Amino acid sequence: MYERVVRTRAEWTAGYRRVLEARNHWTSAARFKALADDEIRPVRLYVARNPMAPAAALARLMADEDDSVVWNALLNPKSPADALVRLAAAEAREFGTRVFLLRHYIACHPNTPVPLQVKLLKSGVCACRPDCHAELYYARSS
Repeated sequence: MYERVVRTRAEWTAGYRRVLEARNHWTSAARFKALADDEIRPVRLYVARNPMAPAAALARLMADEDDSVVWNALLNPKSPADALVRLAAAEAREFGTRVFLLRHYIACHPNTPVPLQVKLLKSGVCACRPDCHAELYYARSS
């Protein structure tokens, strides 16, 4: 699945510096956008986890080919509404009503548009109301 890439010490050091930038809350929005396209997975993961990452970077990460990066971007309370709508539609196309893993969290996300939220809740993505663990996660993260 993952190909092992042998890097020189200089490449490894540069990648480590980019990870540190991605973790830093004071990194500029433009730099976050550039780091969202980085080839090194941990850089993209830390951008997705960073609460200061701009919506444009998070939208890019929600379309990433790596499921872990997408998951971490979804759990960021600043994820943009349009990316949440696209992610819900992609999961619906792929799995229909068999799997609601991402749509469960999308339904409880604070930035999800109300019409989509209502549609998802009516389709049964969240049966654990009123003590929904996803809602509690976002309440603590905000």
